[in-house]
Amino acid sequence: MRTLSADVGGTFTDLVLIDGEAGAVHLDKVPSTPGRAEAVLSGIRRLSESAGIAPGEIDIFVHGFTVGTNAFLTRNGAKVAMAVTEGMRDVLEIGDQMRPHLYRLSQSKPPPVVPRSRMVEVAERRDAFGNVVMELTQAEAQRVTAELAALEPEAVAVCLGFSFLDDSHETVLEREIARALPGVPIYLSSRVNPQIEEYPRANTTAVAAYVGPVVDRYVSTLDQALAGDGVSAPLRLMRSDGGVATPQSARDNPAAMLLSGPAGGVIAGAAMAQELGVPDLVTFDMGGTSADFSVIAGSEPRMVTGRQIDGQPLRLPTLDIETISAGGGSIAHVDLGGALRVGPQSAGAEPGPACYGQGGKNATVTDAAVVLGILHPGEFLGGEIPLDADLAREAVQNNIADPLGLSLEAAALGIVRVANAGMIQAIRKLSVERGLDIRDFALLAFGGAGPIYAPFMARDLDMAEVLVPLNPGVYAAQGLLMSDIRHTTQTAFQRRFLKVEEADLTERLNALKDELDQALERDGIALEDRRFRFLADMRCSGQFHELLVPLSEPGVAGWWQPGAVATAFHDHHEQAYGHTDPDAPVEFVNLRVEGFGRTAKAALPQVAAQASGEPEPASRRSVCLDADEGFHDTPVYRREDLEPGHVVAGPAVIIQRDTTTVVLAGQKATVAPGQVIRIGAGS
Repeated sequence: MRTLSADVGGTFTDLVLIDGEAGAVHLDKVPSTPGRAEAVLSGIRRLSESAGIAPGEIDIFVHGFTVGTNAFLTRNGAKVAMAVTEGMRDVLEIGDQMRPHLYRLSQSKPPPVVPRSRMVEVAERRDAFGNVVMELTQAEAQRVTAELAALEPEAVAVCLGFSFLDDSHETVLEREIARALPGVPIYLSSRVNPQIEEYPRANTTAVAAYVGPVVDRYVSTLDQALAGDGVSAPLRLMRSDGGVATPQSARDNPAAMLLSGPAGGVIAGAAMAQELGVPDLVTFDMGGTSADFSVIAGSEPRMVTGRQIDGQPLRLPTLDIETISAGGGSIAHVDLGGALRVGPQSAGAEPGPACYGQGGKNATVTDAAVVLGILHPGEFLGGEIPLDADLAREAVQNNIADPLGLSLEAAALGIVRVANAGMIQAIRKLSVERGLDIRDFALLAFGGAGPIYAPFMARDLDMAEVLVPLNPGVYAAQGLLMSDIRHTTQTAFQRRFLKVEEADLTERLNALKDELDQALERDGIALEDRRFRFLADMRCSGQFHELLVPLSEPGVAGWWQPGAVATAFHDHHEQAYGHTDPDAPVEFVNLRVEGFGRTAKAALPQVAAQASGEPEPASRRSVCLDADEGFHDTPVYRREDLEPGHVVAGPAVIIQRDTTTVVLAGQKATVAPGQVIRIGAGS
């Protein structure tokens, strides 16, 4: 079997081809073509040629992309018209009372993706129990449809009050709109996010409509282009929750694709957790402009049921990923108070860090690494991009060292420390604020810059160890090939815990399961390759925040044990908040079911070589990793020379084409099976 993945980033598109028949892995990076498929097609041709196969011999193609994310963030999505219940025209404008800066006197809200001028009110109403207060008449549906059509929308969103309890009014409107606007996609809140709270539900539906046509155009164009190049492999698209979807599923709810970009690395991290027997780890993906973090606990990625994107709620299941503006291109500067800051501004790809020699004058994190000798000017990206050390020193000296009265060395170390401090805070937010003891976790570092800074961060956080995969630069793309097809669905289920009837609960969960079973059937997943997971949003009565609690499969003997479910909820509450009250009344809010379809995967080739002891360094150079030690003659190893069993004592630098790995003094790096480097405290 041959499986291919392509992960499209803002600067580069990473591709991984695993040829299970030949026992080989082929990697490539090509410049991205934002919003277009040319980079993907070019990469497939190059990889196919290097592997000596025809594109038609690829069995599965998994694709991660940021088309929807970019359309949303740059406000370059579709022209949407939206229908809402009479009196709710301002729902997206008003939003909620959540303030990102609590004590700031003047704050502005991000503009909604559907302006008030494109909102159409519908004369209909239901009460909080789903009962009809005002019936939606056929004449009213026709009037609303005419108003929507006059706005010439590229997509239509519909969010009527309490439709998560009864969707009949939304479906009546959908039928009328579909007749009047054939070919225009329609997104109903009762399908996109059938859940209580009007604003998050309306905004999630609006975002789905906003990015839907953009995603659809890209997927359709890619589909046609792949067929034209002879690629007949089924196309799978990475979702925000770490699963993959068929093109049709992506079109049904494109909002589920918004955060597909960083998901691949998290899935690869979960696979590594199981492979190495390290159940608890934090994934750390650092590139040129940002750093992504996620927690894997008990070998399972942690999920959230909603999040803020650019200041607006997106309420769909996603991997719990924290992203901050910290990358190799992050600009260091001295603020008005005389403090050293790093980011959020980035030098980007153009002009890039000063050491790129493309006109950049600002000091960046990459420039600091060059000044400290961590990055060698002639070894960056295998020598493809030569770095100018003099320009790096000049930028750090002029922008940081001179204004602060520091030596060049101290200024460069300061940049690294400040950058690390911001990333350390992101890790604490994902762990300590979730009730997890970070000292029990390993730090999985990948991306072009992750393995440089991870050893510093792990040391400062007293984490167990650092893990560095064989190909960190394309690790997220490799993770795409480890994902299974995934579908999720939910329904509102507002019940006091003591009033839940087993028969009612069983019927609701089985109805959701049947819905996902049909979706997996459409995807061509065999019965034996399907599995389901059942969960409930629960909270203490009167509380605002819910907790996601797993449930047993309905219908199995003894599956419904209220005492065990209540105990599980209180255990989750204790972990999340540090306290719980076992006597507090509990209630259900939503029921959720996740459906998984196992897909075929090509096996990675195994390295049979086994070595021992410390290998000979390829070279030595002067590197500064500590203010007290200063520059130190440091051994440099090439990653391709290291085999399982080798041990490297710090301080040391390990280089490869797509990244550099640092081993600090007092640390020891051991090459484990699978070519993973494990960095921990030296004995």
